[in-house]
This record gives sequence, structure tokens and C-alpha cells, in this order.
Amino acid sequence: MEIYLAPMEGITGYVYRNALHTLCNNTITKYYTPFIAPRPKKGMHDRERRDLLPENHQGMYLVPQILTNLFDDFTNLATEIHERYGYSEINLNLGCPSRTVVSRGKGSGFLGAPKELDHFLEQIFEKRDARGQQYDISVKTRLGMSDPEEIWNLLEIYQKYPISELSVHVRVQSDYYKKPARMEYMPLIREKYDGKLAYNGDIFSVEDYAKCMGIQEMPLMLGRGVIRNPFLSRMLQGEEVNKDAAKEQLQAFHRAVFEGYQADMDIIPAMFHMKELWAYMGDLFVDADKAKKRLKKSKNRSEYEEAVREIFRAEIDLEKKQSVFVS
Repeated sequence: MEIYLAPMEGITGYVYRNALHTLCNNTITKYYTPFIAPRPKKGMHDRERRDLLPENHQGMYLVPQILTNLFDDFTNLATEIHERYGYSEINLNLGCPSRTVVSRGKGSGFLGAPKELDHFLEQIFEKRDARGQQYDISVKTRLGMSDPEEIWNLLEIYQKYPISELSVHVRVQSDYYKKPARMEYMPLIREKYDGKLAYNGDIFSVEDYAKCMGIQEMPLMLGRGVIRNPFLSRMLQGEEVNKDAAKEQLQAFHRAVFEGYQADMDIIPAMFHMKELWAYMGDLFVDADKAKKRLKKSKNRSEYEEAVREIFRAEIDLEKKQSVFVS
């Protein structure tokens, strides 16, 4: 089974990826960076460059992701990433449902302009080939803007180009993450699309995966599911994770991420990033609501670390049904 880590802004940077790579015992095949939005006049942010440095992701396959609706911006940034950092695959983000992104016609907002999207794809492949560059272009998409039936027209467009892999998040943009994933669409997409496909959407447990028909032989992209439960990729591979050992490993994982952030930034922003992670990971702990509230309200390292110790004293349940995440 091929398992990918989906990108999540603010969480899945290189500090998190390295800690997860150690924890997951090589059960994750491919990692995606949080999207990089081209800034033609200013270039990439320093944090984006650090996130791409080969020394910051040794032993893992990393795919940079670009968010734009301008083909020149995509081509120029993809060229820089390919030539400067040596990446052999660049991913186009057509899945982000953020209202800010969508209002600018980017991410899943680009799906509402199929003619422009068709022209964009034509240009980025033509420009890549004209420059003689050897990198693959993969795409992450949603089913459409508001109607899942939009996917059939989109597939006709995607089919025209040598997309190396199409990852499909089986929601429309207007679903955001609030409505259930439309899993029933994936077997139908598989029948109509000839290229390589990967599935993305609402896999939080082994049970969820077993219920989703027609995806068992394709790569699986995990996002919130693996952020909530970092052992999920191992469990999907058939490993029985011991509960006591899992808590010790999760403590080491937490320590690696927190120390990694502190080496990269001041304590307050480091705590902010950790609180984002705990908003998901805290769901694994039983009867720890008071400690999680204290963690959320913590204002300094001492308060934060005391709340963390209290959370880790609670029982961990890796089979627990996920709570509804705030979107």
C-alpha cells in the first residue's frame, strides 16, 4: 500500500515531517509540502526555502506543491525548485477550499473556470517540454466547485495532459471539510480516468478504509486522519500498535516536534504551532478535556508543558472515533 501525507498549512512542515517519518516506520511513501504561492517580485519566503532544503528531509520522497492560476508563475517557480533543489515532481494545488484562496480563482476556485484551467495546463506542460526539463507534474483536485458532477468535465481536461498522478479529494469546494466525503465517486472516476489516481478524503481509521470500496489498490493520501493519529499509516499496513508503547512513542514524537520548532522560532510561535497540532492529536486522549483546555489557554512554556504532562497521563485510544473538527 502506498500512503501519502497530504499538506496542511501550519502543521506539515519539515519539522513535523521528520518526526513523523521516524514514528511511522517508513510506512509513508510520499510527503507533500504545504502549498507555495509564487511571488514573482519577492521570491519564496525563507521558511519555504528551509522547507525545501534536501538536508531537511533526508530519507523521504518530498513533493513541493504550488498554488497559482498563472502559468508563467507556475513554470518559473517549478523551474527554480527543480533546478535549485533537484525535485523530480511538482504538484499543482487545485484542491484548497479556503475562501481567501478561492476568491482569487486559485486552489479549488480554479475548478470553476474550466476553459482557463485547460489553457493553464496546456501552457505549463508546453513550457516545461520546451525548456527540456525533466520533472513530473502531478495534480491534487476536488470534484468541483459546488456540484460533484463537475468532475466528469474536469476529467476530460485532465485526460488531455501527461499528469503523472491525479489525487482526488472527494468533496466539492463548497463542502469545505464539513460534509462527508463523497466516497462513492472514486470507483466511477477510476473507470473513466486512464492515468494514475490517488484517493483523499475522510480516512481516520482502519474501519473507514475498509468501508471505502474501490480504493484498496490505489495510493491513499492521508491528511487530518494521520495528523490526529500519527500511527494511522502503520495501522493501515496491518500493524497492531501496543497502547503503552504508543504513548511512549507519541511523547517522543511530541518532544521532537516541539524541540524542532524551538530551534526554528521563538517559544510563543512554537507553542502556537503545537496548539494547532494538539487540536487534532488531542482527540486520541480519553477524558482529558480539562487538560486540553488548559493547554489551549497556556501563555508560557511552563503552563504549556504542565498541560502536556497532564494530557499524557490520560488513557490513549487509537481506535476512538474521531470528533468533529472545527473547520
